[in-house]
Amino acid sequence: MRWLHTSDWHLGRGFHGTSLHDAQQEMLDTVCRTVEEHSVDVLLVAGDVYDRALPPEWAVSMLECCLLRLAEAGTTVIITSGNHDSAQRLGFGRGLMAASGVHLRTALDDAWSPVVLEDGSETVLVYGVPYLEPQLVSSRLELRRATHTAVMTEVIARIRQDVERRRRELTESGQVRTVLMAHLFAARGVGSDSERVIGVEAPAGEPVEHSEESSGGLAVVPLELFDEFDYTALGHLHGRQRLAPRVRYSGSPLRYSFSESRQAKGAWLWDSADWEAITAVDWAIGRGLAQLSGPLEEILDEEMVRRHREDFVQVTVTDPQRPERAFQRTQEAYPYLATFVHRPPERQGAALTYAEAMHRAETPGQVVESFLEHVRGRGADGQEREILDDAVAAVRRELARSGTAAPGKEIQP
Repeated sequence: MRWLHTSDWHLGRGFHGTSLHDAQQEMLDTVCRTVEEHSVDVLLVAGDVYDRALPPEWAVSMLECCLLRLAEAGTTVIITSGNHDSAQRLGFGRGLMAASGVHLRTALDDAWSPVVLEDGSETVLVYGVPYLEPQLVSSRLELRRATHTAVMTEVIARIRQDVERRRRELTESGQVRTVLMAHLFAARGVGSDSERVIGVEAPAGEPVEHSEESSGGLAVVPLELFDEFDYTALGHLHGRQRLAPRVRYSGSPLRYSFSESRQAKGAWLWDSADWEAITAVDWAIGRGLAQLSGPLEEILDEEMVRRHREDFVQVTVTDPQRPERAFQRTQEAYPYLATFVHRPPERQGAALTYAEAMHRAETPGQVVESFLEHVRGRGADGQEREILDDAVAAVRRELARSGTAAPGKEIQP
């Protein structure tokens, strides 16, 4: 029996205001093609199928077509809900879908109700644990503390009880294997800027250790919870990673933020003939990401533009003064410009704060100069100063005609 572990499809998500419809269609086609090419028997999707509780209609239709294709291929699909999904909406029709080999695990009681698969002389029990919000399920689990660690500890204790009961019943039929699916933040995992608040201090790109406390997101659970399973398929973190030989995140198939630009993308593939031989499947889906930083002249260099014109780009212009039409020129060069910022090098010496500069300004021209210096790093040029002088003169004439006093910095007629 061959297995493929994926997660975090986030159907319906965009990228800095740009629709990812085509990229997500490519993503689902890639998943289905991988299943077909590798003759995958079981596909695991560990949460965050959708990006929000109310996904767009095209995302729902896209998922339906994907599941139909997988069902027609004879693949068993097991899906858990994540913290982005609406568990109730995702779980609609799960009884009917199970008949076609698509198993949805979206409710608390589903966690210790496995999908039972026969693999020759082995029985494989797949326990799909949906994302469980501690504040909502702790009372049902009779817990004194509403934390992710407490919830998962109790859920896994109930799973172990179910495993032991089934092992006693299946003693004569051969070995029993166990697979756990869960959507959570596990110790030693490395996050990115893409995941929702996790309730702990977790800088992108740095591993995080176990933490009980949470301020409203996913606190970090200990790896020891997963010791007894033959494989633990995790979802939530977007980078594919190995936390232990048989505890892994598949990561998201697509890159959903610039912090994911260097992450490995794909899935994990293995055969139940050898549970130790788990291999990475690499995917390159959608547009590339590029983070460009430097003087505008370098960013608009012909070779640089040629290399990244079709990528989503994050641009940081570092010229001491903001070049004229910097944003417009960058946008013309890079059609998929996602973010743009002018960040000049820090100036030497004690520069005046904006408030101090405004306080010291004695004329309307100096007020505007201070404002321009603050927002773009340079004052008015010759043409702009002429426009400014004409505007000030017009205000002076109007004040002289009406006899109205000027607010703020006085404009003497």
